[in-house]
Amino acid sequence: MRKGKIVNTQGPAVEGYENALKLVQAGMDVARLNRSHGTVEEHLANYNNLRKAAQEAGRNLAILVDIQGPKIRCGWFKKNAEGEDKVVLKEGQEFTISNDPEILGDETHTGCTFEGLPQDCHPGDPILIDDGKVRLEVTSVEGNEVHTKVVVAGPVSSHKGINLPGVAVSLPALTEKDEADLRWGVKVGADIIAMSFVRSAKDIERAHEIMDEEGRRVPIVAKIEKPQAVENLEEIVKTFDGIMVARGDMAVEMPFEEVPLVTYQCIELCRKYAKPCIVATEVLGSMVNSPVPSRAEASDCANAMLGGADATMTSNETAMGKYPFDTVKAMARISNYATEKGYNRIPKLDPAKIDLSNGGATALSAVELAEKSGAQAIVTFTDNGRAVNQISRFRPQAPIFGFTTDAHNFGWITLSWGTTAVMSEKKASELSKAELLSFVDETLKAKGAVKAGDQVVVSLSEAGELLDGEESVILHTVA
Repeated sequence: MRKGKIVNTQGPAVEGYENALKLVQAGMDVARLNRSHGTVEEHLANYNNLRKAAQEAGRNLAILVDIQGPKIRCGWFKKNAEGEDKVVLKEGQEFTISNDPEILGDETHTGCTFEGLPQDCHPGDPILIDDGKVRLEVTSVEGNEVHTKVVVAGPVSSHKGINLPGVAVSLPALTEKDEADLRWGVKVGADIIAMSFVRSAKDIERAHEIMDEEGRRVPIVAKIEKPQAVENLEEIVKTFDGIMVARGDMAVEMPFEEVPLVTYQCIELCRKYAKPCIVATEVLGSMVNSPVPSRAEASDCANAMLGGADATMTSNETAMGKYPFDTVKAMARISNYATEKGYNRIPKLDPAKIDLSNGGATALSAVELAEKSGAQAIVTFTDNGRAVNQISRFRPQAPIFGFTTDAHNFGWITLSWGTTAVMSEKKASELSKAELLSFVDETLKAKGAVKAGDQVVVSLSEAGELLDGEESVILHTVA
């Protein structure tokens, strides 16, 4: 079983049921629906196709809804002679950005989606468009207009992103669109929510309020892409359910040489606090146009696994690329080889330097017992995925099986390194010890994970799952 997980962004290149099935069969563990693009109707069709494909393929699949966040974007541009809504800016020319998104842009000006742009910009501030491909410098601010000079020339088209590196923009954690998209994700049945442009741990509060109004809490992964998020990283990791290292916008907002170390810092803190970590953006970027990754990309993907990440993610490679299925297969090969052949290179955790609360000590005992006994599997029962994450962060060699009665928790567990989610009709606390162990035996033997005589470690660390009067870690011989 491949231990590192694969998150794939959906898009035009993989629309339709047959393509969804191919992605699942190729190795996709988590499907990302990016609400920065596409209509609700398109995403709902994708969602239904993905659920059906996973069921047909007999593979576990989580669905992650990624909400856009307070991203600043250009407005629409007039169509040029070729019929494209695009202009080409020249070095040294003047270019004006208004806070009116309805303005139709041309070679001299554009509107944008951020009403507070004139208040947050000052002369000398850099403004980057399209992930830094075009660079402007603010020369003056007049009313609702920001006047700039083009420093790095290039093409700009409708709705390209605008970044203000080093500027603490006065945007809310969730825009009106984000709130609507969040409600949609909760209602449709998303297993995971990804929240963009998180700046502090408090950014989760409004999202939780909305989820409570909708009647269901969904695990929230914070996307780390702003300098403010890096400054508040430990508190964000402690507060959110997981982390996505969004290296694209991060490399625009911060010096690119800092991104690798921030990536490792995110991974280390996630393991310290038992939270899953996704390394994202251009992992296999050249496969948008190439059937094979570059050697540097293969190393990048492998190093994420060897560094201790739970998952790697594709973006344009699967959403818009020419070789989406080859990309997933390549990522699966690289991830599997890295964790199989390079297992001993994955950093070991020092128990004295990590958080062992909330069942962490029990998880450590289970992992140590599995290693000493040579157990073929580690089993835990969980209501919220916490017990799985506590075990997974130690990166045991034995495969982890997370039993749960909740279908959405099933999806959340699927993201964790080395873990297979298993649906259970009953909680551990509703079974006798004999019934529980018999159920574990039957389930794992049916999956081909164990045979009679193998040893399995069963860990029961969550409140409500402990067997009455029984120990929390059991070394069991399969009958």
